[in-house]
Amino acid sequence: MAAGPVIQLHLAATLAALVLGVVMLVRRKGTASHRRLGWIWVILMATAALSSLFIRTIHPGQFSPIHILSVVTLLALPWGIYAIRRGNVQRHRWTMIGLFTGGLVLAGLFTLLPNRLLGHLLFGG
Repeated sequence: MAAGPVIQLHLAATLAALVLGVVMLVRRKGTASHRRLGWIWVILMATAALSSLFIRTIHPGQFSPIHILSVVTLLALPWGIYAIRRGNVQRHRWTMIGLFTGGLVLAGLFTLLPNRLLGHLLFGG
């Protein structure tokens, strides 16, 4: 089973968002570089979430429960941006941490299951 262009785009965006997300978590917040890198991370996350909506390999043509995380991500990204624009640092912080842990790390772990495409590509079966 080959990974098509949408899957490749999705995987590239998620891996880049994962690496950049770790960098963002450990770096100083509120700086100009934090804002620039943050926008890149938002674009990567939106790309990952949008591209995932076109990946339906388990039941072709149907969404799976993991797609709920994509919708939540697409709703939470603007919420996190809105929060920081309104000066609500705490809400912004927890929204972005939630997106990183739930929308990226948790979803990534689910894709490693043997019955999922990435799990199948990596571990066979």
